[in-house]
Amino acid sequence: MYDINILIKDFEIKNYFNKCVNKICKNEKVKKDQISIVIIDDVLMKKLNARYRKKNKTTDVLSFVNSDIKEKFSKDNYLGEIFISYDQVKKQSQDVKKEMIHLFVHGYLHLKGYAHDDDGQLARMNRAQAKILNKIYN
Repeated sequence: MYDINILIKDFEIKNYFNKCVNKICKNEKVKKDQISIVIIDDVLMKKLNARYRKKNKTTDVLSFVNSDIKEKFSKDNYLGEIFISYDQVKKQSQDVKKEMIHLFVHGYLHLKGYAHDDDGQLARMNRAQAKILNKIYN
């Protein structure tokens, strides 16, 4: 089981998120040491977005693929890091638990090479996202 350190006081959300991430990773055959998940606030998200994407605004999720991570500890099978803004989660949806999972899956697909730079890529990514979420909720 993944041990996800989430700085959220709501243990119901934390436990639900942890349970769903474990289910997704099991279905996707992702091992525990292949992804890092970091839940942050808008202040830090804006800094990361400005530094790495040159966009001086917050966003809901950022993914950093292993090839982008220049730290020595990275293993060959390490996919990368997913940062989720908890502030954005709360703004974007009344169902915080589902929005957290949605953003995790979105970030995960970016780690797997999916993009949404054009309509074709967006449609492909949306299909993959729906397939994964369908396995979680059904």
